[in-house]
Amino acid sequence: MDYDTLLSGCCEMGRQLLEYGAEIQRAEDTVHRLLAAYGLEGEVFAIPNCLWVSARCPDGSTRTVMRRVRPASVDLEGIERLNDLSRRLCADPPEDPGALLRQCGETAAQLRRYPAALCMLGYFVGAFFFALFFSGGWAEAAAAGLSGLACGACLWLLNRAGANPFLAMGASAFVLGAAACVPAALGAPVSVEITIAGAIMVLVPGLVFTNFMSDLLTGDMVAGLATFARAVLSAGSIALGTGTAMALFRETLSAQGGTVVQYGPALYCAFAFVACLGFCVPFNAQGVGALLCGLGGALGWAAYQAGMALWSSPFAASLIAAIAVSAYSEWMARRRRCPATSYLVLAMFPLVPGLTIYQAMDHGLRGDTALFLDTFFRTMGIAGCLALGLLVVASALALHRRWRRR
Repeated sequence: MDYDTLLSGCCEMGRQLLEYGAEIQRAEDTVHRLLAAYGLEGEVFAIPNCLWVSARCPDGSTRTVMRRVRPASVDLEGIERLNDLSRRLCADPPEDPGALLRQCGETAAQLRRYPAALCMLGYFVGAFFFALFFSGGWAEAAAAGLSGLACGACLWLLNRAGANPFLAMGASAFVLGAAACVPAALGAPVSVEITIAGAIMVLVPGLVFTNFMSDLLTGDMVAGLATFARAVLSAGSIALGTGTAMALFRETLSAQGGTVVQYGPALYCAFAFVACLGFCVPFNAQGVGALLCGLGGALGWAAYQAGMALWSSPFAASLIAAIAVSAYSEWMARRRRCPATSYLVLAMFPLVPGLTIYQAMDHGLRGDTALFLDTFFRTMGIAGCLALGLLVVASALALHRRWRRR
């Protein structure tokens, strides 16, 4: 058997999973299972931008393959298709190891993707309903939707052009901030703060920040620190871009209007559902899975509100909500035989502290050290509670599987 080709195929599977936004642990576990299907014991080490696979072959030699992972946007359809492919390959491994590479390439080529126009509509819907979710009125929601649309279009064009991801994020944040300030500058009674809060969900690295805490809690220090650096740099780019735009409009924003609207608990859950549904399109969640992702977002926020009603603590409420969302995602994954990531990524959107990360970096760039430290550590606490909630469910399921095997 050509073990070099076999390791290359296993490494390609893990690389594609990482590029589509799968967790470090999922990519490593998938490669381990593929090696085990061929009777090999190997070592797999992954960080967000690189993957190493090493295995000892029956002839006594040790082979090692490394692949660099290019930064890419989350593609939930790609994760689901590769997960399904890995299940089939592990159940019936082909005798020709070259089939691994061929099937990985065929799977990537056959992925369903939404057209660009529909992705832009998804950005608009997500930003529109997140502005309502942040207690904005219909004027703020419309302004946020247009800002999110402009930001999403800029981000899509720059990513297609191969621009540096942090430069693309900063430029898109500038477009977002300028688009959010224009209605208020023209005299419309719109709150710029709520408009930006809703539109900036297009860019926020809150899920990346939560993943960093999850990696650290599971002992993966290198991947956790790399993800943390990415989240901080992303938040800094967003804060710099929007801050620059607001500085240009500062003199015309002194008399901005807008009011905070208090909705009922059910409406907030409905806003979370539709907002998550809107972001299903840019994240390429296909079919009925998109509706189930939106339902998970509404469920998570309902659990958060229940936690706040019981303990009046955002940390306890975040923990309860994360447990609820994680349990829901794992249950749906087993019912539909697909990765829990597909539901977890989008259902966590209303909970992740992406907005507070941006606010922390904005305070830091303005030189307000006290507010920066207060917001930053509050963000760290919420992200830690979310990661702990995910870890509790994952650990409970792992213990249950071991008990059943015994």
